[in-house]
Amino acid sequence: MKPETIENRWDILYRDYPEVYDAFASVPYEPKMVDILQEKFNFKGKIVADIGSGSGQSTMGIAKYAEHVIGLEPEAAMRAEAEKNTVEAGLKNISYIDGKAEEMPLEDNSVDMVVALTATMYPPEDVIPVFVKESKRVVRPGGVVVSVDVAPGWYGGELAGVIDDPGADDDLQMKHQIFVEENGFRYLDVIQTSYYGTTEKMLETYGFIFGKKAIEYIKEHKLSQVQWKFRAYYMASETV
Repeated sequence: MKPETIENRWDILYRDYPEVYDAFASVPYEPKMVDILQEKFNFKGKIVADIGSGSGQSTMGIAKYAEHVIGLEPEAAMRAEAEKNTVEAGLKNISYIDGKAEEMPLEDNSVDMVVALTATMYPPEDVIPVFVKESKRVVRPGGVVVSVDVAPGWYGGELAGVIDDPGADDDLQMKHQIFVEENGFRYLDVIQTSYYGTTEKMLETYGFIFGKKAIEYIKEHKLSQVQWKFRAYYMASETV
């Protein structure tokens, strides 16, 4: 029987509930991160590796602009969900392969951009340095590496104080340190709002993921949307 919540166990979500992740990732939000990245870095005519492609939502968004997108995802259930979504969307410029941030099955200098939108990089002190090294290996000279995650202090969005998961925020602080202070990445902060439509829809997705405290708060305040701050870490062409 499906539990009320998985209490922030993203590994269980990816493995056992890819359809819930897909519903969570498919919730309308503004502004769209892919469109912001398109405006800043320009995907047009480029080969892009989408790391941690999940159910394919980010991959399909990038594919609206790019020549071809390679989605790397280690969970077979998520790749299957992504392939189904891509077929339904009628997109032909996407391929999905078994891969992850610290082990990219791609040739040297084979892509123009590496993009990781909220990809799992845990523990960050072990995974991120390898991700940076792998990204520099597969990106062509003049390419761009981008990793987007929730900004420190914003795990779960504006309900961060309700969820009260200090371990998750420690990871976000660590990610900032590793990307910016240790590897020289720049960053851009983006405020987004996710629109679930109804309180019930928010409970089924957001509440299922983030736990009982979040569920109680959503019910009490009859929430159907949540604001987030995301941080896009990037290493642009002059330093790759």
